[in-house]
Amino acid sequence: MGQQAVKSKQVTVHNKASKTRTRSKKPGKIEVDSDAAEEALPESESKIGSESPKSIDHNTEIQRIILGKYSIAAWYKSPYPSEYGQGPDLYICERCLKYMRHRRSLEAHRCEDPFPRGRAIYEDASTVVYEVDGKEHTLYCQNMCLLSKLFLDQKTIYYDIGGFLFYILLVKSVVGGRLELCFAGYFSKEKTSVERNNLACILVLPPFRGQNYGQLLIELSYELTRLENTTGGPEQPLSSQGFHSYRSYWRRALVQALLGRSHAAAAYLRRSSRLMETHTHRWDDSQRIFSLGRLSRLTGIRIEDVLFTLEDLDLIQFWRGRHVVCIADETIQKVVSEKRIQLGHRIDYDGLLVGCSNDMSDDMSEALSETGSEDLGDGHETDQGDSGEESQ
Repeated sequence: MGQQAVKSKQVTVHNKASKTRTRSKKPGKIEVDSDAAEEALPESESKIGSESPKSIDHNTEIQRIILGKYSIAAWYKSPYPSEYGQGPDLYICERCLKYMRHRRSLEAHRCEDPFPRGRAIYEDASTVVYEVDGKEHTLYCQNMCLLSKLFLDQKTIYYDIGGFLFYILLVKSVVGGRLELCFAGYFSKEKTSVERNNLACILVLPPFRGQNYGQLLIELSYELTRLENTTGGPEQPLSSQGFHSYRSYWRRALVQALLGRSHAAAAYLRRSSRLMETHTHRWDDSQRIFSLGRLSRLTGIRIEDVLFTLEDLDLIQFWRGRHVVCIADETIQKVVSEKRIQLGHRIDYDGLLVGCSNDMSDDMSEALSETGSEDLGDGHETDQGDSGEESQ
């Protein structure tokens, strides 16, 4: 895939107490699948499918894996035991991800492991996602990490996976009138992250790229974060490809929140409208007031990433010593057109099988009840307790 050079961007957040926080956006660690990044690149500069990257390691002993009906060329080396890297092909069971040297071994393999394993957390017409605990299903998750290293350049964790949760993407297909599930990718996250990372590693296998499965996994990671009434983001630093993927998602999520088109933002605006009925400031249906902290909580996106994205879209200005968000509909629609932001949700909210999906949780509703009037203010002062910033 064609990639654009990503320059380091220094973001500084000022508040009224003159405190400063900095965030450096640098390429580096986390690998994200290419189909998620395509939305952020001009069509002429993106390529999809199973093509390997220019940085492919041609010295890898394993040249190809056989997974179900798919034959997939390997891109990088993976630390499989040495005896399994002596031939060009590696055969992998699509149910338990056990690896074998010979086709006859795969044909003789009778997998009795439960499949799918874990608990289903999301399902739509074409996919289902299962949450698997790395501590409970250690061998399966280790096999999955070794497999993913064949397609990720900088992945480093393969065996010490007890502290991670894995979200397995399975794609539905009908074969002979019977529903079958095929392993297509996953994302992982730490069970406890001091830095509030909601994603550590993400992979979509080459045959399934170009179908927005990467964006589905990213969006799902943030939805799970929002349902926990917290905020988060990917493990830093990002690779160049990962940066494009996340910038694409951040743009879409924040624009939809500003337009009141996200589920959480719509619920918040309904609440705000009711509060305004008894407020001295007359409510206008076209008027929406958000603080940076409120945008962060409604989307689950870390406030540093909210600020970076709004600056990137030129939707934030420094006025009277404070950051102010410009959210006039015509301004936002112009940005959507110029940046070619594709609005709409990748996940089907009716398919969420955990938490609440179509509205805010009870805790979030209670928080709004306590702070909603502060957010509204008089149309100028907005929820300064969130971040020391203001937006209108």
